[in-house]
Amino acid sequence: MNIRKHFLLWTVVIHFLMAILCFFAFLTNLAWFLFFFTCIVASIVISIAIWRRLSKSDKVAVACLEMLNEQDFSARLRRVGYPESDRMIDLYNRMIGELREQRLQMRGKNEFLDLLVDASSMGIIILDYSMLITSANPAAAKFLQIPAAELIGHSLKDFDNIMTQKLSNLIEGAPQIVEVDGINRYRCSRLSFLDRGGRYPFMLIEELTQELIDAEKRATEKAIRTMSHEVNNTLTSINSNLSLLLGLDACFPEELRPDIVHALQLSIERSDNLCGLVSSFADAVKLPPPAPAPVYLNDIVRNTVSLMQGNFADAGINCVMQLCDISPVITADSVQMEQAIINILKNAIEASINTKGEIIIFTSCAPSTLIIRDHGCGIPEELRSKVFKPFFTTKPGGQGIGLMLVCEILLNHKFSFQLETKGEHTDFKIYM
Repeated sequence: MNIRKHFLLWTVVIHFLMAILCFFAFLTNLAWFLFFFTCIVASIVISIAIWRRLSKSDKVAVACLEMLNEQDFSARLRRVGYPESDRMIDLYNRMIGELREQRLQMRGKNEFLDLLVDASSMGIIILDYSMLITSANPAAAKFLQIPAAELIGHSLKDFDNIMTQKLSNLIEGAPQIVEVDGINRYRCSRLSFLDRGGRYPFMLIEELTQELIDAEKRATEKAIRTMSHEVNNTLTSINSNLSLLLGLDACFPEELRPDIVHALQLSIERSDNLCGLVSSFADAVKLPPPAPAPVYLNDIVRNTVSLMQGNFADAGINCVMQLCDISPVITADSVQMEQAIINILKNAIEASINTKGEIIIFTSCAPSTLIIRDHGCGIPEELRSKVFKPFFTTKPGGQGIGLMLVCEILLNHKFSFQLETKGEHTDFKIYM
């Protein structure tokens, strides 16, 4: 029962008692009757005035509560002329003005943060208390290779993915470098933020692939330049001396002259070969920037396979092309892309020599994708993180340049790629 009903009940009771007294006074004493009657009339007038004030105050309070409940911060109340109600109205209007200003500021900040998060190159995943994903920006979906809509409402542990499993085991404040597919590397961190009195965890994923590859490339270039300079200088001096000795063959003993001349010629030839080898290393780290132009992916694949027919025949391996009916159009340097595909096919052939398994090349649209699949020996798990490293090789006589060149060509084109072994086949996937 609210205060108005209490007041109404009290007014009825007190005026009923006063009416009874007035009635008895009417029977006994006219003067007292007039006095009581006047009091009753005055009390009724005062009660009505108080009732109107209470009604106004109650309506103001109800209106304030309803607008607060509906979170309507755009409306203001007008003063009603009663001090108590007007003080409540002034307080309400001031509070609503502040709340509206704070809401506008918060809305502007939230919209800015939403745009910033969506546009960020860093992956951002926000979780709730139950470690379920409440939000994931496009960069996070790209790094995890899972659509953002499929992430919402799930735990990171629900997905069979290297990245999600690593993220689910992160400790707050302890960043970790995660390597995926032997080439893509990310710095992953778990942090938390305060919101409405509680702390909520979130994940940050920062791609380090290009940064680390550039660092490795700079270190490799420096080492090769130093090695090339020192070796070529040394070999030039040696060849000069050998050529000088070769020109003095008349001074050699007659019986040893042919052997000495042959040895000197072999030494000069070997020095020249060594200079060529060092130069090939130097050329490997001086790849020119691509000259991209619109090209048909299927045409690049057909041209490359035609060039490699002799390699397939020598290895006794069949190459099957399963190209999509409408060739994807990509923006790329066709010469460099052919060189990259040649190196990938060479590795696929070498991996398949013992098994004689066929090599299948797929192309598809939306997005433009190239997959080169071999049924060879596969890549051991412990070697997947090393195959793109400069000069790393498991092949006798290999130089470890092929996949390094492939990696650089694809990264220069801004194409993402991955190399993975599943069951009895290994896929090299390029997303353009």
